[in-house]
Amino acid sequence: MTKHSNDQRQAREGGRDIRSAKMLRRKLQWLIAIVVACTGVLATEIIAASYSDFVVARRNLAEVMAFCRILDAATYLSAERGPANGVMGVGVAAGSPVEARLVEFRARSDAALAEIIAGATDGSRPEPGTALLPILAEVQRRLEVARNEIDRIAATPPERRDLRDIQNAIEGMFAVIDAMRPAFDWNIQRLTNTDPDLAGIAIAAHMLANLREDGGRLASQLMAPVAVGKPLEAKNIADSERTRGRLQEIWSVVGKPGALPGLKPKNIADIAAIEHEFFGEGFAIIDSIVSVGRNSGNYPVTAEQLTDRYVPKMKPLEILRRDFMDATVERLANSKTQASVKLAIATIATFALFIVLLVLMRRARSLVFEPLLLARHSIIELANDRPITRLTGKGGEGEMGRLFDAIDVLRLRLDERALLMKHLERQAETDELTGLLNRRALELIGGAEDASGSDKNACLILMDIDHFKQINDTYGHLVGDIVLKETARIIRYSVRSSDLVARFGGEEFAVITPGDDLEAACALAERIRANLARAPITFADGQELTVTASFGVAGANANPGWKGLIESADTELYRAKSEGRNRVCG
Repeated sequence: MTKHSNDQRQAREGGRDIRSAKMLRRKLQWLIAIVVACTGVLATEIIAASYSDFVVARRNLAEVMAFCRILDAATYLSAERGPANGVMGVGVAAGSPVEARLVEFRARSDAALAEIIAGATDGSRPEPGTALLPILAEVQRRLEVARNEIDRIAATPPERRDLRDIQNAIEGMFAVIDAMRPAFDWNIQRLTNTDPDLAGIAIAAHMLANLREDGGRLASQLMAPVAVGKPLEAKNIADSERTRGRLQEIWSVVGKPGALPGLKPKNIADIAAIEHEFFGEGFAIIDSIVSVGRNSGNYPVTAEQLTDRYVPKMKPLEILRRDFMDATVERLANSKTQASVKLAIATIATFALFIVLLVLMRRARSLVFEPLLLARHSIIELANDRPITRLTGKGGEGEMGRLFDAIDVLRLRLDERALLMKHLERQAETDELTGLLNRRALELIGGAEDASGSDKNACLILMDIDHFKQINDTYGHLVGDIVLKETARIIRYSVRSSDLVARFGGEEFAVITPGDDLEAACALAERIRANLARAPITFADGQELTVTASFGVAGANANPGWKGLIESADTELYRAKSEGRNRVCG
């Protein structure tokens, strides 16, 4: 009877072992599936990040090259004024070489505009620049009108050419460039939206293009009297002086060492050439014309000769602008190449990782199953949340070690879940609209600093957006939300990583600056105020809104304790509002 009972018990245990083996096999298969899935998710994230970097680099390069085409077209249209001015001179008859040069320059301008139009409607770009088409249509319309007037004057016998007609024709070519300016602005905004780091490059390139354009205008504004041999009028002299002032102002910005980011050292010679040839010799040519033209029309040169002498002096301006953009394109092309290499490496590494994983899965089927059976008791204990001891000397050193490594991974997963819970708690302390800390989180931090006594070296900045209710009443709450988000972005941009920023309530924000004295905190508040005041908020319809804020700053030493710090800062904020807003009081 006892033997029969033992046999029954062993049979039951054998059945349990078989069931346990099947259960463990299923668990092992599920574990392998989870590992494969996790690896797939991780690999996807790595490849997605690399691909995103590649797409950004490719897009940046494409947008900068499109901007280069706009700059080139503007340069060609400016250069077309040279031979156009020449053919209208009194001493130029039909069939002269300057007419052939005008035909060549016009063909170059037309080709550049056609290339821009083709690029604007290119469906391969993620965001075709169709917004440029109305601008380019207006440029072509004004260009046709100006060319027709120039051709009419050129066909008129030299002795019958009128000063006023020539002046109007020259101003008609000016109007062509003026019509191009919205295209510059649109491209600069697009580059800024694509990558804020490109904003400085776009603005610098635009200033260099304006340098070339105003350099051409400087001579063109004197060309009409020279063409017909008449003294300069007051308007010609005044326009020329204004243009000279703009040139000097632009050059005072872009001509400084280091003002053009990414410009290669070998191109520094371009700056010296501009100083010598354009601002030196070119200005001297203009001065000689003005000196004669103030008193008489007996100029030492004809319009064609003035063009031939002056235009080469502007060549260094074109070279500098082209070198600067070439250096930018080269740098972006290198970034694109590096991103593509990283993408290829990530893809190959991921493929290799999956191959290795498949090999390990095949080995696991033969090498892990028995150790799992031997460790059954430990796994059950772990499932029941009871402490277990390591099974030493069972199942071989490698397999058993990997098993308990998997248990460690499980523990890590539990830790990750705990971190996730903390993340959820953190979300409860974050303002949903701006992404900043909310007042609840700030109060918790302030209370913790009171308890630890660490608030003695902290300062608090309270800021309130000026006339925010008026913004909501005038533009609506959606615009008000945009203002709040943009204000939060500017604050984050202005502060340090160690500073704590929170939305204190409504249109009010708070910044805690640990370790700062009151003077440094006031300086930080002033930086935030200035950044906010000089950065108009642009909405989707192109409308801009300038927003200001008032600031109150207090240090913990003045009124100890978190509540005292808030009261002091709030008092200073009220004083800033009382004194006229858009200011810092502390």
